[in-house]
Amino acid sequence: MKVIAQTAALQEALALASSIVAARTPKPVLQCVKLVASGKTLTLLATDLEAGCRYVISQVEVKEQGEALVPVQKLADIVRESAGEEALTLAVEKDACSITGAGTRFKLLGYDPAEYPAVADFDDAGDFQVSAEALSGLVEKTLFAAARAHSHYAISGVLWEASGKKLQLVATDGHRLALAKTSLPKAAAREVSAIVPAKLMNLLQRAAVGSEETLAVKVTETQILVRTARAVLLSTLVQGNFPKYADVIPKEATCKATVNTEAFMHRIRQAALLTSEDSKSVRIGFSADQATLTSRAPETGEAEVRLPVKFEGDPLEIAFNPTFLTDALKVIQAEGASLEFSAGNKPAVIKAGPDFVYVVMPVDLA
Repeated sequence: MKVIAQTAALQEALALASSIVAARTPKPVLQCVKLVASGKTLTLLATDLEAGCRYVISQVEVKEQGEALVPVQKLADIVRESAGEEALTLAVEKDACSITGAGTRFKLLGYDPAEYPAVADFDDAGDFQVSAEALSGLVEKTLFAAARAHSHYAISGVLWEASGKKLQLVATDGHRLALAKTSLPKAAAREVSAIVPAKLMNLLQRAAVGSEETLAVKVTETQILVRTARAVLLSTLVQGNFPKYADVIPKEATCKATVNTEAFMHRIRQAALLTSEDSKSVRIGFSADQATLTSRAPETGEAEVRLPVKFEGDPLEIAFNPTFLTDALKVIQAEGASLEFSAGNKPAVIKAGPDFVYVVMPVDLA
């Protein structure tokens, strides 16, 4: 194999590939990237046996077709430190790969490419298409609410549901739930329901954020595959039963507060300054035209801040973990948000337009 590759394109591909491979593994080949030069492209394959990618670089000149398997981090380091050069030449002889630039030459010892696990390809229409911008927004509005570590493994991922021309993502950690939805450019080929791991969601953010392209999505019994203009990203699905989230979202509310998103978030952060790990809560009292936020840390002091609001219903007092509120408010792009309550000890609902719903459990006022 011998190719001349544009350095910037190679660096971008390796940044994604190196974020996938296992940092520690008893199998050295899983810390490698597979290079396949064929036709007029160079394809990079990376996997940790759960997530993976196939990244195609077209800014190359293929002198000799072939394959190589080399340590991804070392190759990424070499390419990054060669950023000032327009192109690099990669040449493979047996299991060794030479990377040559203007005045530089590196030799990386690799492995037999045949030892590398297969990485699935995605060469059909898939189940549905979604704009990269819309999907990036859904990920941002839900992933933060997924469980980091939990015995109920299903909630460590995010539920994707596609039906007709709608796609919605749902995440929960048992204390809060985030639901976001968007419209698809055309109806899905079939109904889809799958629990997608956080790792793939983060990879999608890296690969699709700021892009105007349309992504294709395909779901099998065990995998999800997402095709971008340059790459196919894939992951095994999280197995298990996702909670019946519709039962968690309150159907009725007796009180409703309308707030300025930025101002409310600012006041919560101010009140949160005087909380502690033992008393990590902010108490909010709502009245007709004002919200009063208070907090107290026995060893530090106390805070009281006020915020003008529009409130409908009887005066209400309720307390929350401030982080659970700010996590949701910072992904709301609308100027205003509404908070709906039924009681001080019942879940509250934050809404911003018709496409974002956030349910959060209160903290015991006692």
